[in-house]
Amino acid sequence: MYEMNRREFLSVFGGATAVSIAIPALASSSVTDKLASDVTSLYVKGLVMVDLGNPDLIRLGFPKAPGHKATLSVVPQNGIKQVLAIKGHGAIEAKPIVASNTKIVVPELIRMKEFYGDDVKSHVDKCPGTISIPRSAIRSVTATELTAARYTFVRTDTGEEVTSFRPRQLADAIKIELSSAGTLKLDDGKVSIPLETARELRVEYTPERATTDPLTDHFHHYFPYIERPAAVDFDVVPRKVGAASSPTPQAGHHFMMLDALSVCSLVAVH
Repeated sequence: MYEMNRREFLSVFGGATAVSIAIPALASSSVTDKLASDVTSLYVKGLVMVDLGNPDLIRLGFPKAPGHKATLSVVPQNGIKQVLAIKGHGAIEAKPIVASNTKIVVPELIRMKEFYGDDVKSHVDKCPGTISIPRSAIRSVTATELTAARYTFVRTDTGEEVTSFRPRQLADAIKIELSSAGTLKLDDGKVSIPLETARELRVEYTPERATTDPLTDHFHHYFPYIERPAAVDFDVVPRKVGAASSPTPQAGHHFMMLDALSVCSLVAVH
């Protein structure tokens, strides 16, 4: 079992037989642009854990959450978008483009360390679905979608606000820029997607039925996948503290179609 270090830890796949998904009919100009950028964008949205504790890779974890649907959308340079249901475990195998020890900082992510201190441990490897990504294949990680409101957190046992958490808008979605020279393998290797054939990849793990505040309603699904020190073994729940004073950034190519509707936010422990 992998245990995260004291530095970092931070939000599912169809196909019964082995398949390879390649995007056909790329225009020559698009191919030229793709080769020039050498980057494929992976958007991640919803009830997802991002484990940053391993110096060599990051792991996306999809906790067990009834009523949530996980999908992967493959957006080609040209042609029709393909959507897959996700389950099981996957990995990205890609050519290095940066040093493997590059630090990843996304201030808008919820960090479990803010509630439970440096000794909180990750059990993202126990999630029903995971995707492992080499750090050396990641050029950058940024928040592309924020909650409309600012949030704080309160303890469920006492109702007291957690003063170690800084109230802020939270990340509903992030963008991971990946080396295009590689392959995304899903469903324990049964599905292979060459990254160079895609303009964007979009992973979403969101509730099938919307609620008034999904972040608050579904946050408890994260707790089975962290280990807290005995002295701080309490649950927390998010609470809105007011409307945002700045506009919400929007991911490109209409990734967010829910407008102001709040969704399950990603969580980080590091």
